[in-house]
Amino acid sequence: MPADKDRRCFSHIRAFMAGTREGMIAISPDRTVRMLNEPAAGMLEVTRNECVGSPAEALGVPELTQSVETALAEKEIVKGSFERRNRCYSFTITPYEDADATGAVLSLRDDTEILAARKRSEAILLSTSDGILVFDADDRVTFVNPAAETLLGKGAEELVGLVTDIWTIFGLATDPEGRVQETGTQAREVRMEEPEHRIVDVRVDPVFDDRQTYLGSVSTIRDVTVEREAMQMKNEFVSTVSHELRTPLTSIKGYIDLILDGEAGEVNEIQHEFLSIVKENSDRLVELINDMLDISRIESGRIVLKVQPLDVAERIAGAVNTFKAVTDQQGRAIHVEIPGDLPKAAGDPDRVGQVLINFISNAIKYSPQGGDVFVRAELADDRVRVGISDEGIGISPEDQARLFTKFYRVDSSLTREIGGTGLGLSICKSIIELLGGEVGVESEPGSGSTFWFTLPLASDRHVRTPSLEGPLGSPGGRILVVDDNSDVANLIATYLSRRGYEVVKAFNASEARELALELEPRVITLDVMVDEGAGFGLLEELKADPRTRDIPVVVLSIICDQGRSERSGCTDYLEKPIDKNRLISVIDGLVGSIASPVVLVTDDDRSIVELLTRTLKQRGYAVMAAYDGKEAMAAVARKRPDAILLDIRMPVMDGYEVLEALKTNPETRDIPVVIMSAYQIDRDRASVLDLATQLIGKPFDVEEFVAHIEEVISESEPAPASVGEGES
Repeated sequence: MPADKDRRCFSHIRAFMAGTREGMIAISPDRTVRMLNEPAAGMLEVTRNECVGSPAEALGVPELTQSVETALAEKEIVKGSFERRNRCYSFTITPYEDADATGAVLSLRDDTEILAARKRSEAILLSTSDGILVFDADDRVTFVNPAAETLLGKGAEELVGLVTDIWTIFGLATDPEGRVQETGTQAREVRMEEPEHRIVDVRVDPVFDDRQTYLGSVSTIRDVTVEREAMQMKNEFVSTVSHELRTPLTSIKGYIDLILDGEAGEVNEIQHEFLSIVKENSDRLVELINDMLDISRIESGRIVLKVQPLDVAERIAGAVNTFKAVTDQQGRAIHVEIPGDLPKAAGDPDRVGQVLINFISNAIKYSPQGGDVFVRAELADDRVRVGISDEGIGISPEDQARLFTKFYRVDSSLTREIGGTGLGLSICKSIIELLGGEVGVESEPGSGSTFWFTLPLASDRHVRTPSLEGPLGSPGGRILVVDDNSDVANLIATYLSRRGYEVVKAFNASEARELALELEPRVITLDVMVDEGAGFGLLEELKADPRTRDIPVVVLSIICDQGRSERSGCTDYLEKPIDKNRLISVIDGLVGSIASPVVLVTDDDRSIVELLTRTLKQRGYAVMAAYDGKEAMAAVARKRPDAILLDIRMPVMDGYEVLEALKTNPETRDIPVVIMSAYQIDRDRASVLDLATQLIGKPFDVEEFVAHIEEVISESEPAPASVGEGES
């Protein structure tokens, strides 16, 4: 019976060994072949009858015989490989104990196809133009292709075996996010000077097996020098062309406006019509140039974003008001739906306004049969979502997929009639994504479209810096206009002279410096490209000289370098062609704020702030308006006020905290602070209020309140001109 059982067991083993893909050979302690399955016989080209019971040498592979001896003698697993008739085999010999003797089991595998595939992969890696380095799980370099050797200037013999990472090889600090195993893909652009100047994109990807076990990483190095230099050339070309176009356009637009305003005499109806056509097309050309510059700045990373808490309702109201004349003329309406408790978003007011105007403009233009436009804002998934819907022609799914790409326009008779560059939506998408939001469209052909975007919510780290508004009344004083183009200088002078200012012109940096020292103008307008870019140096010199550093400088620029202008000390920045109304508004505000006492109004109730601001400006004061404590502190850092009106209960930073911060700072503790509050004083913090100049309860009579302010300012000692003026 036991013999029958052994035979059945042996039969099961034989069946198992015959069915496996691997060759299996059992070696007895006496070094003879005890068992040989069919795959092994096929690989070795022998028969079972001639091998079973025969010495291991009968297998016909000396490498196997020698390795069997080693495994049995040392009682350790031995691995190896051999070739036979253009086939590649690998083997593993595992010893086992048989009574007091040691036998072995040999597994044999045909690796020919695997090795061939590996060689093909290596050939691909060796021939690719991208540099490739392979690292194992211990960060040891295991493979370097020729392209990587060329790019790095180091041979494989120098790199293979090193325990390092790709960033250290480039002489950089290890990626601050941590090891690629934990962080996933890492990527950087690296500038090299050795062995030669190159710009390369470096990407590191982790490698995992089917069980998500980390095996190592692959680093790819791509030489992008040509692409980056081509992009730089393109940006320089766009900048140069824009400069050359903007200069004559400034004169064309400006003087057409003056003619239409009757500055050159009465214009008859036909002349007015023809000039209006010229003005409309010059505006289109300016819009095209601005789009090109926006794309260039976005691609080169030179776009300046001023992220701050954003009142979306206020931005929407401003954008809608832009189209009021158009919609009234067409008999259409723009409906706005915004919840009263919508939180503030984090965004750049001007850029978000640009996106809103683009979307609303498209909604009007692409609704040829009329129909109203709907603007809705809501809180969705901890973000502010704004949607602009029309009742127009709609957009097909195929066109929706490409709508936000550069230069793409839906091909239809309507779009061809309207015209355009196809850049607007791409710019909008880039702006919103840079602000941390998303853009999309929902539409069906014939059923209208909804373009939407989202913005993240504002956090405590986002602080709006209040602007300084001059008093209402007649402007006056001397303005120094610096521009090396006489036509443009004369145009600016005409705008300002008509407003009541005395204008002095300078056409180079040296002349401008002398006139600034001699005449001490109230404001300087400066084209930074005067004397081929010497304007930046002039601006820095003016701000470094105690005699001129307090004179506000408004940069009027063609080259669109707002960041550098602000770093050099400009007070405001306007791009050419010049918007006449914007220029006059900026100059009026600066001149008025210089000649008048400055009052900071701080209250989270907008209606109170607006009432006090309007009243104070009518009484000849310059005003800064803040809606919470942090905004108030930012305003004080920008321009030292002569008095502060401060509410106690406010979000983010309350009045107690503001008062304490002001009065414990030697530079601000002498600023008079008038507390205004409708709430009962917090007893635990009442002592802080002793630091205030006056305490006035709400509600109050506005005229009496302003009289208190005038009294406080007149009794206070003269204060220094500014603290951190010009900073933002």
